[in-house]
Amino acid sequence: MSAEGSMQIRRLAKVVEKHYIHEVQSIVRIRRGMATANWRIRTSRGDFFLKQYLSRTAAAREALALALSEFARAGGVPTPAVIPSNTGELLVSEGDLALALFEYVPGTTSGVPLSRSEMTQAGHTLGRLHERLRGQSGMGDVSAKWRVLDLQRKRATFNRFLSVIECKKQQDAFDRRTVDFVRQRLALLPRAAALLESLPPLASQVLHGDYSVSNILYRGGELVAVVDFGPPELFLPAFEIGRAALNPETVTAGTGWREKAAAFVNAYCQANPEIGLCDVQFAPYVWAIQLIRSDYGPRQHYFDPVEYQCDLDRFWFQRCETADLILDQLDRLSECFVSIWKRRIT
Repeated sequence: MSAEGSMQIRRLAKVVEKHYIHEVQSIVRIRRGMATANWRIRTSRGDFFLKQYLSRTAAAREALALALSEFARAGGVPTPAVIPSNTGELLVSEGDLALALFEYVPGTTSGVPLSRSEMTQAGHTLGRLHERLRGQSGMGDVSAKWRVLDLQRKRATFNRFLSVIECKKQQDAFDRRTVDFVRQRLALLPRAAALLESLPPLASQVLHGDYSVSNILYRGGELVAVVDFGPPELFLPAFEIGRAALNPETVTAGTGWREKAAAFVNAYCQANPEIGLCDVQFAPYVWAIQLIRSDYGPRQHYFDPVEYQCDLDRFWFQRCETADLILDQLDRLSECFVSIWKRRIT
């Protein structure tokens, strides 16, 4: 380990001991997370998970996200407990550091394709979570902003990637594959705009904010924890349903993804029977629109690389492949979800 890395660990240990009165025995980096640095801390009181926020500018928002996680846990949703500091704070700030300490959940897997049983559990848990969060006040409603697609600006963004690639003296495998996908996205933008225009009014409420397979922890095939809540903003349940039911990791893993999506939605509707028909019916549409318009991946790759960029590069390709698969089955998926919704109370 570098001298800088050792210094960082010593500093983290001092802050933890100061604010949580734990004797730190060891700190090990966990290779996970794009916007945070995550650590496993061994102390005299046991093991804990430490989340280090890479920017303090959003500390107030992150504190609200931690409170949301605790609210969900109080309602029976399996989330790791946030450990309050010795002054009762969920998020601790000192200098340029912003930290939160959590109960450690050992022996888990995440971020991989899910089995039908695991998808069923994920759907049931999301349904319980949405039911728990319904009616909660948020910091604002971002739904209206999402429903606006500036085609000229989006085309310019995608064309910028093509220009960067074209100007390179030597293109690599990522460049060559990205060229094809970006051109496909450009061709699909009018369809995304038409789908967006066709959407009916949809519900908006506080959500998890990032309910993906990376933030659902399993142990031995059993769902044991949901982590990494976002700040409490109002957004479309249809988005979170579509994203989780048709997650890129599972959709691109092979056959059976439609059946797994149906199992997810069935469990979701059973756990949250008050969900509206349109929010289930149009979940595949909402997610397909997002996959077409998103530049998450190449934007970082070419202009602002993250620590684990190779993981994000792979995820970009998965998202593009998922968009194509969903678009081929869009009406069929929607009809399946409607059928499931209609029998949700039986």
